[in-house]
Amino acid sequence: MASRTLARAARGLPPLSPLALRTIAVTDAGRSGQAERALKLFDAMPSKNQVAWNAALTALVDAGRIEWALSFFQNMPKKNATSYATIIGGLSRTGAVTRARHLFDQLPLDGHNVFTWTAMMSCHVRNGEPDRALELFVVLYGELFACKVLPNAHSFSSLLKACVDLRLFSVASQLHSCMVKLLDEGSEDCIFAWNALIDVHAKLGALSDAEKVFHGMRYKNISSWNIMMGGYSLHKLGDRALDLSKSMMRKDAVSWSIIISCLWENRRGEDALRLFIHLVRLEGRNDGHGNSKLCMSTYTTVLHICSVLALLVFGRQVHARAVKNSLCRSSTFLCNSLVSMYSSCGMTRDLQQVFDETTVRDTISWNSVIQGIGQNGLGKQALLFAERALELKMYNGNTFIAILSSCSHAGLVAEGLGYFHSMNEKYGVERTLDHYINTIDLLGRAGRLEEAHALLQNMPFAPTVVAWSTLLHSCLAHKDSLVGSIAAWELKALQPDGSKNYERLVLGCRGSGEVTEASSGVAGDVKSVAHIPGCSWVT
Repeated sequence: MASRTLARAARGLPPLSPLALRTIAVTDAGRSGQAERALKLFDAMPSKNQVAWNAALTALVDAGRIEWALSFFQNMPKKNATSYATIIGGLSRTGAVTRARHLFDQLPLDGHNVFTWTAMMSCHVRNGEPDRALELFVVLYGELFACKVLPNAHSFSSLLKACVDLRLFSVASQLHSCMVKLLDEGSEDCIFAWNALIDVHAKLGALSDAEKVFHGMRYKNISSWNIMMGGYSLHKLGDRALDLSKSMMRKDAVSWSIIISCLWENRRGEDALRLFIHLVRLEGRNDGHGNSKLCMSTYTTVLHICSVLALLVFGRQVHARAVKNSLCRSSTFLCNSLVSMYSSCGMTRDLQQVFDETTVRDTISWNSVIQGIGQNGLGKQALLFAERALELKMYNGNTFIAILSSCSHAGLVAEGLGYFHSMNEKYGVERTLDHYINTIDLLGRAGRLEEAHALLQNMPFAPTVVAWSTLLHSCLAHKDSLVGSIAAWELKALQPDGSKNYERLVLGCRGSGEVTEASSGVAGDVKSVAHIPGCSWVT
């Protein structure tokens, strides 16, 4: 408090009044999380104005004492737009959207200002109701415009996020027009709104529009550059992102994370790992230059590279660094990445240890450990984890893909079929094409090819190249030319360009010595013909 008084005196400003000083003390106590002290200071004030009441309310909200703040709000002798905006913001953080909207609707139209309007729209967006945020904007825009209440940069930032959530490019374009009219493009205070505009254009496919906004900004901050680089990365244009990064005067942890990811996308994995090592060394420097802090996403990207390249030694070093920086226990996402890395390297004990040490597990954690243990041949052990996940209701459709895959690798046909048939009835999970394909693989690996063929024909989905290829490879393994011929014929109809490869595989099913050498090398050919872009089963 004394420092504020001296600072004002140094600038030639008049001293603050006792009421203002006491109000500032209440605010400071609230910001430091001392709700009780803030209220004691407030109660001790000999006189209180609306600013003081709002300061006490803000102190309670900042301290996270929302129920107390709501009770305080109800007992306030007078309330203004600031009071309503503050309590709506507090309720938003706790997910109490209905209560927040009830308070918002209580306030007459002439009592609203841009802050109450924005607080309510942000509340809807933050709590998964982006459609209601846009509806509120459209419904009140005309009436509030007549009252000279116009959206500000914060309003547009929330609305643009709603457009991303709803994939509404046309609405985003209209908001872009409004921003050009209502916001000062030359103001540094509005940079975050223009950054949000870059983001929405990039994520909704209008990358050229994102570039126009980016290059047209008079002022940019690090987030501007990061979002533009992220847009390039999203569209698999890592080379352009890397070129852009060379023009950045400063980079933060997010910048480095994007750059490492782009290096990997451009098949420069070694360069990505070298850069990671360089940044780790900078972190440990004490000469004032060690300011390149690594964020969580950097570690997960590097662990993914180690997973794909099976770099166990390097992966262990990354793990050790994450432990040293106290990142592992606090990040479920990072622990999931470690499980996947150890799984790819065949280190089941390590992945179980990481899983056991994870304090907060999500569904992806359970899926990762089930799949990781199962794909390394420990099917029965994987099913023990699966049963725990099912009991805890930490499962989704991908959990059963992991279970079926584990059963398939371990030859646990009866167990796998049991889970497949009970998915819908017992666990309420609808069977998808992937579940059917994994069950076809389960039966095929066990030599039950006629059952696998029957399941493929009777599934409620149109058979795909992957489904028929799965069956054909099982026929090759068990030298069943009858079912193999049917699978090859269907594949030939779906992909005529691969007909020669399919015919060679059928010959391999017959066990002909003449084609054995050829058939041993065609699996890669069929993969190249039948390959379709894949996605992670984990999420």
